[in-house]
Amino acid sequence: MPEPDFAWLRINNDEHAGAQRLLPRIAAGDREAFHAFYTLYGARVMALVRRRGAAPQLAEELVQDVFVAAWQGADGDRPELGEPERWLLGIARHKLLDHWRRMHRIVAAVGLPLDPVLPDGAAPDTNLRLSLGQAVARLTADQRRVIDLIYGSGLTFAEAAHALEVPAGTVKSRVNAALGKMRDFLTGSPTP
Repeated sequence: MPEPDFAWLRINNDEHAGAQRLLPRIAAGDREAFHAFYTLYGARVMALVRRRGAAPQLAEELVQDVFVAAWQGADGDRPELGEPERWLLGIARHKLLDHWRRMHRIVAAVGLPLDPVLPDGAAPDTNLRLSLGQAVARLTADQRRVIDLIYGSGLTFAEAAHALEVPAGTVKSRVNAALGKMRDFLTGSPTP
């Protein structure tokens, strides 16, 4: 694929005005415009996510989520509310908060203590995040999926059962088994 032509962007030294012109093109599905937008703001979004305590792999996933949301929501940008960078960094802050809230729900379900209030997007304790990641990695694919649906997406057991096309009892069994495995790993002692 040939390199996109960004000469029109370079002509205008005002980065924000150039980015503002990109958003309608992105909303129309213009991949070149999206690439230019990512080139302008990708490093800034990554820096924000990393500053807020996200590990490198998680930061990459969150940045991807931010730009997917930008791609899908570009038609919702309202120029009169400010520059595109503020809009995009707002999406990043919301994605971070959503992530930490999901972690809190999982940690609470496992039964570990965690301060329920995080200051302005700050990350939970790094050791706890790493341990939680290791505990989730020990789950089967089915268990990870159901934990993500229940505690990540906020679905009810019935909604998760419908999404997975399995009985609600199967969902409940997978959740209980997953939480038990995670609790055992995080506390270092198997439950009787």
